[in-house]
Amino acid sequence: MIRDRGSVKWVSMMLPEHVQQIRAWKHESEEELPNELTEWELEELQQTIQFAYDQKLIVTLKTMVEHNLSHYTGIITVLKTSTRELSLETDTTIRHIPLDAIYRAQLENNYCD
Repeated sequence: MIRDRGSVKWVSMMLPEHVQQIRAWKHESEEELPNELTEWELEELQQTIQFAYDQKLIVTLKTMVEHNLSHYTGIITVLKTSTRELSLETDTTIRHIPLDAIYRAQLENNYCD
């Protein structure tokens, strides 16, 4: 604890790991909530999901349910257009995600050197 002109400074007690976690938390909390997707964005989202399903590629899905943002990474094993949901197999579990909750899909780079 350092005293400088009457104020207490705790910065010297912060570990680098804590600083990284605080920065990551701040970045996540500042993440912009998605607006209504345009027709082009919806089409691109649909194509990305369909391509990841067909090729069995690893994909990261960003979802929003009741203003809660979540990120899931895995392989799409089931794509049900009738019920408008998909099954995503992650490392530990299988998640059932409604298609309406997805606002971004990104293919992961899984190249081996």
